[in-house]
Formats: sequence, structure tokens, C-alpha cells
Amino acid sequence: MRKILALLLILVMIFGLAACRSTAQTPENESLPGQKEQIADPSPQMEEKEVTLYFVNNEYAQTGNEDLEKLIPEKRIVQYGTLSLEEAVVRELLKGAESEELSTGIPTTAKLLGVEVTDSTAYVNFASEGMNGGSFQEIMTIEQIIQSLTDLETVDSVQFLLDGKKAETLMGHMSIADPFTK
Repeated sequence: MRKILALLLILVMIFGLAACRSTAQTPENESLPGQKEQIADPSPQMEEKEVTLYFVNNEYAQTGNEDLEKLIPEKRIVQYGTLSLEEAVVRELLKGAESEELSTGIPTTAKLLGVEVTDSTAYVNFASEGMNGGSFQEIMTIEQIIQSLTDLETVDSVQFLLDGKKAETLMGHMSIADPFTK
């Protein structure tokens, strides 16, 4: 009988200690002595802005009719925050137009390395690999990017780079040695 009573007493003590321990825990926002306080890194704030992107008029591209507009504007809300607005604009151009009457002249194989703005000049840096196309495609790529970026308040001119360096041409047909203005 004593063994059973002792065993019951031990069980009551174990459950009692366990109950006391769970109510005495530190609140979530309080740290224990000697414990470093953890500060969560705030995620970058996503911003958005309505911009005008310029895309190739498919009718012009098919007919070559000089009476038609080469580039047609398309309004779009661009989200940015982890990258600059200027880079977000070029990335939106790479995605293509929303309208079926428009298209992008930028090759689907193009890889944008980045866009930086210094003294109102946007430096648009592409990887040289994947920048292939005819003269029409090269002209449309350049004009689309120039028109779209110079519509922003922060950009007056656009300098194209290949692999981070100035180059003679983007796709072998048109000089990109100097910055372009609208």
C-alpha cells in the first residue's frame, strides 16, 4: 500500500511541476536574460507606378507603311522596389505587349543584366549572348527602350552596354557607341 501511495504522490508532483512550468513561460515578445533580441528584417517595400511603355505596331512591322506609327504607347502599372523603376520598365518591355496589335522588338533570347541611372543617363546592360536579330529588330529594340525610359522624369538619355561595356552595336547593324536621346 505504501508503494502505491508513494507512486501516486510522485505522479502528482510530476504533473504539478509540468503545469507550473507551462504557465511560467516567457511571453513571445520578451526575451530571456542573456538571449539576443531577434529583429525581423523588413521586406523591401514594393512600389508601383503607372508608366508608358512603347511597343512595335504589328501592322507597321508587317507592311512597312511609313504612314503608320512605328511604336504605340501602352500604359501599364509597374511594380518595383527590389530593383529600380528604370530596370522594372525594361523588364516589362521584355515581357511583351498586352495588346495583340503590338509586340516587342526585343529578342526573346535577350538577357538583361541591369539598368543603372547616373546623371540622367540610363545605362541598359544586356548580355551579348542572345542579342541576335536583323536590322529592323535592332532598331525597334533600341527605339522601344529609348522611348519608354526617356518618358520617365529621371532619364534624359540611354546608353546601351553589352556585358557591362560600351560596344559598337547591339546586334551588328546600328551604332550604340554614344548615348541616345528622345
